[in-house]
Amino acid sequence: MIGTHVEHPTYGPGQIVALYRNGEEWMVRFDSGLRFRRPRQEFNGQMPNTPTPTPTTIAFVPAPMTPSQLDARNLIEALRVGVAPAQHAQELTIGLESERASLGSALVQTHQSGGDVRAIIGEYGYGKSHIVELTSQEALQRKFLVASASLDLQELPPHRAFDIYGALMRSLRYPESDERGMGPLLAAVAGVPRLRDELRELTPAENDPLTFALDALSTITSTRQQTAWENWLMGGRRVKSMNRAMPRGVKFPSIYRVGHNARQMAYLLSGVSVLARLAGFSGLCVLIDEAESYSLLKPYQQPKASLFFSAVIHASLGDERSRLSDADLPQHRFRDYPPAYDERQSLFFLFTITRSDNRLPLEDWLAEDKVLALEAHYTPQEIGHFLEQVMDYHALAYGYAVGERQRQVRRGAAEHLAQGMRNDRLNIRAVVRLAVELYDLLYLHPEYEVVSLLDELRGQMR
Repeated sequence: MIGTHVEHPTYGPGQIVALYRNGEEWMVRFDSGLRFRRPRQEFNGQMPNTPTPTPTTIAFVPAPMTPSQLDARNLIEALRVGVAPAQHAQELTIGLESERASLGSALVQTHQSGGDVRAIIGEYGYGKSHIVELTSQEALQRKFLVASASLDLQELPPHRAFDIYGALMRSLRYPESDERGMGPLLAAVAGVPRLRDELRELTPAENDPLTFALDALSTITSTRQQTAWENWLMGGRRVKSMNRAMPRGVKFPSIYRVGHNARQMAYLLSGVSVLARLAGFSGLCVLIDEAESYSLLKPYQQPKASLFFSAVIHASLGDERSRLSDADLPQHRFRDYPPAYDERQSLFFLFTITRSDNRLPLEDWLAEDKVLALEAHYTPQEIGHFLEQVMDYHALAYGYAVGERQRQVRRGAAEHLAQGMRNDRLNIRAVVRLAVELYDLLYLHPEYEVVSLLDELRGQMR
């Protein structure tokens, strides 16, 4: 560029001797002898520099997923950790026909004869929590109220009967409703004098907390006071404002937080089942998961936990069918309670135990037909049906059409997974996780040969 001859419309021809500002300004020595520093665009034939266009980066924005695809994606992500979402629990159940039949007959027995009990025992990952969810859905479909709790050594240990009762009542679920807690049930009965009178006639204990609370709620218009009474019945503490609704000359009944209170907790659960029947429901279904926390208790805590389980079992089965006697359940030192309402009650009790951690005396409490043991007896046909469902959901979740490769894996993997369970290589949770991983491999690696995949799976299951 320096030394180039240029021409200015005013100063005439000249020669470039220096450049400034990246060539935007020139120092020119004109033929007239003058030297000027002028902008480049003033000279003949020079157009303003146009900036080089910057390449535009186009970000890829995927199309939004449809609701069905989003649901399928969430379902697959849950299956990756071996858990079937609650809303898909029934369709994604592998086998369990005999267990589900036993639970169904127990719910019928509960409604007809006042109560029943089932204990689910199995190793880790064999679907105990899944059965709890299945039972809750089955009970809700049969118009039972469902109260559930998962025991934990720190937050909800099995020897604290009062805390377990409170957790159950706060979790109380209703058929075809999202409401929780005792509030809707109490409101349904407190507002009908006939039902309150009927409960009072059925109550086997003097100054029963349930009848006492219903009488108080029938006279209360304050929402705050109603909430206080509900919280008291659900395991909360008594507050002074509740005294305004107390009848004259009647002693306020206590719900005991400490001492031998397992008998009273079982009695109250039985009473709630009676309330449920009076309100038009089938009864109360009590579900307790992770009962193996019992084995982690200290030796002096285990007897109290045994009392809670035995009290609820006895309340559910009644004197005629229970292996436990009334004398096995000690009374609280301040007040005596019967073990259950007996009349009009409908109480079903289910709890789960891990086999290797079991120290509960089940044989002393329950007959063999009331203990359901989960074993690795799943057939290739049952596992194949599950693989087919996962295949369809996986294809929907990731937007591809099911092909022959997926179908071959579905047919071939069912036998290998069933063999892995028979050989104690897999539990049911591992089968669920592996099902998703198989379809992931086919989706992410189109070049992966199905024969090689099945050979590798067969080798791992031996």
